[in-house]
Amino acid sequence: MHTTIIMSTDRPNKSQLDLHKTRKEFEYYLSRKGATYEVCEGSWEGEREQSYMITLTPSVTFDTLKALAFARYSQDAVLRVASYGGASLCFSDDTCDFIGKFVQVDTIPIDKCYTQSFKTGSIYVTEAN
Repeated sequence: MHTTIIMSTDRPNKSQLDLHKTRKEFEYYLSRKGATYEVCEGSWEGEREQSYMITLTPSVTFDTLKALAFARYSQDAVLRVASYGGASLCFSDDTCDFIGKFVQVDTIPIDKCYTQSFKTGSIYVTEAN
């Protein structure tokens, strides 16, 4: 497993047209950078949204994507998943809270935030240690 960031460009106040435009803009940015990413469905505070699981590289860094998430897309937080599986929720004030291990599960949980890859169908959650 590689270190990844999971982030969204969605906001609940955007129209479907604005969501589509913002997603395509971000996907174009990732493609220009040569990023490896998966489009996912995730949940945040009980709401489903499209998100991206992006493999970090020297040209696609956590700090760059985190800054973009907060400044351009007004996100509340991003999830950093270390190569060993540890997950930290990171905020715009540069604080990060370790929230547990990022693990694959068989079904979408009803009581937890999750990420599901559209490509593979794999479902992930964080489990406290």
